[in-house]
Amino acid sequence: MARVLWSVLLSVMLLAMAITTGYAQKEPSTIKVGVLLDLTGPIGPGGIDMEKGIRLAAEQAGDIGGKKLELIVADSATDAGVALDKTRLLVETDKVAAIIGPIYGGGIEAIEPYIERFHVPQFQAMGASNTGIRDWTFAPIGMCVEITYGAGLYAHDMLHYKTAVTLAADFIGGHEFIDGFKMGFEASGGKVIQETWYPEGTTNMAPFLTALEKADVVVFWGTPGDVFAFYPQYRELNIKMPVLQPEDGGVTSSPAMEANLGKSTIGAVFGTIYLYNADTPGNKEFVQAYQAKYKQMPGVMSGVGFAHMQILIAALRATNGDVSPDVLYKAIKAVSMDTIRGHVNFPADQGGFGLVASFQTTMGKIGPNGEIQQLPATYTTQIHFKDGQFLPSLVK
Repeated sequence: MARVLWSVLLSVMLLAMAITTGYAQKEPSTIKVGVLLDLTGPIGPGGIDMEKGIRLAAEQAGDIGGKKLELIVADSATDAGVALDKTRLLVETDKVAAIIGPIYGGGIEAIEPYIERFHVPQFQAMGASNTGIRDWTFAPIGMCVEITYGAGLYAHDMLHYKTAVTLAADFIGGHEFIDGFKMGFEASGGKVIQETWYPEGTTNMAPFLTALEKADVVVFWGTPGDVFAFYPQYRELNIKMPVLQPEDGGVTSSPAMEANLGKSTIGAVFGTIYLYNADTPGNKEFVQAYQAKYKQMPGVMSGVGFAHMQILIAALRATNGDVSPDVLYKAIKAVSMDTIRGHVNFPADQGGFGLVASFQTTMGKIGPNGEIQQLPATYTTQIHFKDGQFLPSLVK
């Protein structure tokens, strides 16, 4: 009888061990992060650079709660439909804890309802649009109007421009970047006397440039391809007005791209979301590590990718690797930290839009020898949602 009882007890113990071992084997050994970037198409170079920054940050992170970071990279191909298809695969098949990207505005808008339904924290790669930001979509760079508001203040208060004409791509992003500049410029006492819009992807800027009225400054915003079309033609037409880009399109402050523009950008002033020679916490070490790994200087999107991962890694450390959606969401929203882009936090006083980070204006200039110079960065702005509008304001 004792032998039978011992046999039953042994069987129960072995079964318990098997169950425990099974559970241990099912416990994931990695934290999967979806990297959904436009790696091909018109803005592919920016996506490739951003992936480099993300990878470097992931490699430096080490273990988080005993787990390694695993990046699942997908190409959204500058296409809204592709972005949504790839998002479904990342969430439903790969089971990612969070998603970074995409860059293309159409892709962002396409995936936002899906992200909201499945409760997966998503970091927008670039500035968020006024068309909507949902409760599971974080904007670590802020909103488009927020990004360029400080440049408007800077143009009037520091460069002493009184009048401006604007030239920008005629789509949502172009209008919002110009709106932000105009709000800051006119709040300081300046006046935008003319707004000119060209079709997205225009390669012949001459008809639009020759139609510009005379002002203290030309304010230009365009996508990377537009930037390469604008500057050479602007110089060829011998227009004397200085140029200011309230946001540089990811080009003018990127060393490799700037080198390809040659002398056409000399004297141009720009605002940027990241500058490789900015005096921000950890930036020097990042640039050194980036050069060692990739044999080149980091551009705008490289710095953005690294900074986005800094935020996500900080949140994951706060949860000790717990990627439960509600737990991770709260940890990201609570982040207040220094990144290579400056201090980032998600202010709580934005109504239903508390997932938009405060933004520090970084201004630069192309020097006489084509070198990228940093100018004094004196403004930090944050967004408020009031009377149906997103309104930027200074953080005192």
